[in-house]
Amino acid sequence: MLGDVFAALIIALVSALGAWHARGWYARWRRRLRRRPRRRRPRGLPVGTHISPAQFEELVAELFRAWGWHAQVTGRSGDRGVDIRLCRRDTRALVQCKRYRDLVPPSEVRAFYGTLVREQADFGFFVTTGRFSANTRREAAQFRPPVILVDGRTLRHYLYMNDLPLPK
Repeated sequence: MLGDVFAALIIALVSALGAWHARGWYARWRRRLRRRPRRRRPRGLPVGTHISPAQFEELVAELFRAWGWHAQVTGRSGDRGVDIRLCRRDTRALVQCKRYRDLVPPSEVRAFYGTLVREQADFGFFVTTGRFSANTRREAAQFRPPVILVDGRTLRHYLYMNDLPLPK
């Protein structure tokens, strides 16, 4: 008699657990108990954010010189939106350097594109220590002459691969 009651109790418990699992309660309960690590919002890399704008421009110019470009850093006042002028053979390019911690506003890239058109350059580089949104990347991909976007993570990689000193 006690065995029959025990068997009925076990069957009821198993069927209740099965129903609980089938309705998705078990999964929600497990998710609540599981301890998830806190996700940090990715930010722009700190490369260059603590150095002066002139030092940052010179660092980027050194990178382009390592790639075989003749790089001329323009003065701060009256540069008309151009930080570095590049030339190699008969190709002319312009570079805009911006130190940002987060996303670069699309208006900055659009303004640089206007400078490219005005200066009649073959293409341009927009180099930043921050990041670009997907919308900004899509918009820049449609520009003619093209604007090549270099974010902080890519910049750090380029500096490392060309044995240039990373800012501390």
